[in-house]
Amino acid sequence: MKLVFIYGNRFNSRLTKLFTDSTCYHVGFTDGVKFWDMNLIRRRRLWPLYPAERTIVVECPVPMTAEYLDRQLDTDESHYGVLDYLLFGLRGLYHLVGKSTRNAGGVICSEMVANDLAANGWDRRFVEVPSPADLELVILGSRDALRAKQLEAASVAG
Repeated sequence: MKLVFIYGNRFNSRLTKLFTDSTCYHVGFTDGVKFWDMNLIRRRRLWPLYPAERTIVVECPVPMTAEYLDRQLDTDESHYGVLDYLLFGLRGLYHLVGKSTRNAGGVICSEMVANDLAANGWDRRFVEVPSPADLELVILGSRDALRAKQLEAASVAG
């Protein structure tokens, strides 16, 4: 199973860049045939779903199975956390007064991924609801990793 980081120029990726310093606006899982993510609720789609030039696909840091993700589709009653997503815009203000961003009760895509990884043995935990950029930093080692990859390719090409 692989993790998919999705980047773009759409409104939500520009908004995400403003608040998280990355255009990585979405994250999910793929086995190369199917794609599992959090939209309004958990969903499973056919892969590929996004243009390859807008994604980074890497191995999961822990074993993850399609059976586990399908079971989550059947049992997880979580819904998308629109307010949680919007609270990323206030994260800096919360930090100015020494507080963590509150969890508004919904689940965003990166929170779902972090929870699924944790349920399968990943020992990394986040103090706040992780953004796609937070996962990107921990797993890929940098924010806006696609941009860094593009800049590196351009410098090699020359």
